Amino acid sequence: MDGLQDFTARVEAFKQHILPARSVLIAVHDYPDPDCLASGFGLGNLLTYWGVDRWEITHGGFVGRAENRMMMQLLDIKTTPFALIDLQGFDKIIMVDSLPGGGNVSLPEDVKVHAVFDHHGEADFLPDSCFKEVHTQIGATSTLVAHYLFAAQCPLSLKLATALFYGIKTDTQDMAMDVLPEDLVAYRRLFELIEHRLLAQIEHPPRNIDFFRTLYRASASFSESAKVGLVNLGRVNTPDHVAEMADLFHSLEESEYTVSCAFYEDGLFFSIRCKKNRNAGTLAKKIAGAFGCSGGGHERAGAGRISVSKEQEEEKLEAFRKVVRKHLGIEGSQIIPLVDRKL
Repeated sequence: MDGLQDFTARVEAFKQHILPARSVLIAVHDYPDPDCLASGFGLGNLLTYWGVDRWEITHGGFVGRAENRMMMQLLDIKTTPFALIDLQGFDKIIMVDSLPGGGNVSLPEDVKVHAVFDHHGEADFLPDSCFKEVHTQIGATSTLVAHYLFAAQCPLSLKLATALFYGIKTDTQDMAMDVLPEDLVAYRRLFELIEHRLLAQIEHPPRNIDFFRTLYRASASFSESAKVGLVNLGRVNTPDHVAEMADLFHSLEESEYTVSCAFYEDGLFFSIRCKKNRNAGTLAKKIAGAFGCSGGGHERAGAGRISVSKEQEEEKLEAFRKVVRKHLGIEGSQIIPLVDRKL
């Protein structure tokens, strides 16, 4: 990015591009995470500040992770399932934390998108008529939106500030990942504005029995091969568990990579975490691409989805394992179950 001084000009350009729209649809990626929820919420508040009558956040799938549900509940973030959206009812469409045509979005490719805010991939393919605020080096889309709000001098409520702070916090893993000065500035400014008790409640939510059953299956299935941890959750009730277990088991000492996978509906969802090599997103793209599907992510966190029918599950899982082992260079390495791992 060219620097914080550019945000004022960018905000004005965005304002001119969107107004005089009276209704705006904010489309985030399916099974949304804190970063996209906060970013969509922030842009919606900016639109209200500018006099837009109506805006809605929409996504496919649902919010399954306990922290994310608590975030929405406590911070009053409302979303509408994409299946219930009438696209003709909106003057403009903004995509947030995702790109048009991505494998993790329900918005059809042929729908005109008027603006994109993202930090995952390149946006060179987008037409000049689309306003683009896309930076792959920034730590979180929430960082971009926070700076837009600062530059526009839009008031931030306690709940909005808390949402944006949590969005940055989760996507940068508490600033442990490589971040830009813009991330640090937003993080520090928002820290002074948030409701810390709400943040604590979000980060420590009550959990239902499904989480602990999933944790049990993850522990039972976990194996390690040449510093690569492999977790198979079987079939899950929410694909959010895939990333959740990848995060948890990646804390195992000495593991360089962790790959978690599970079946949900007609897909094999997978998440990758890495510590030193910083190529998780690239690996996810290659692994999903081997099956003609899409994946991606960041340096240390990646994910993808592979289409599969129930009749093909065993066959597809075995093929997936082979592709993972090939791309991680562990094809001939011994596989050691967690219970057999030496202390």
